[in-house]
Amino acid sequence: MHSILHDPLLTPENRLWRAVLEQAYTDAESGYDSGDDSDDAASGPPERIRARCYLRGDHKQDAAALTMVCGFAEIPADRVLNWARKNYPRPTANAPTQDTLATGVVGARHRRARSCAEVSA
Repeated sequence: MHSILHDPLLTPENRLWRAVLEQAYTDAESGYDSGDDSDDAASGPPERIRARCYLRGDHKQDAAALTMVCGFAEIPADRVLNWARKNYPRPTANAPTQDTLATGVVGARHRRARSCAEVSA
């Protein structure tokens, strides 16, 4: 017989942070076509790439943020990192990374701002 007294109580805050981790996992799996066996690490929408970088802890900021979220969710961060690194291999050298995606977004914003300024002039 299983006693509920030994189950850890999850507070609403724990549930919230677990939902944050669940959303990161959902984003990391987004864009995956079940009929496509070539699950390239760098393919798919930018949200997918960013979520995988976050879950793998590719950058110090990502690893620190993930560790903090896991702490709030009461989930061992090392298990999440190890699982993500095993299931989401890092992209190859010529594949887009989180940094190149961010650079592309900034460039697009600048181009849009210039085109708006040219139209208004």
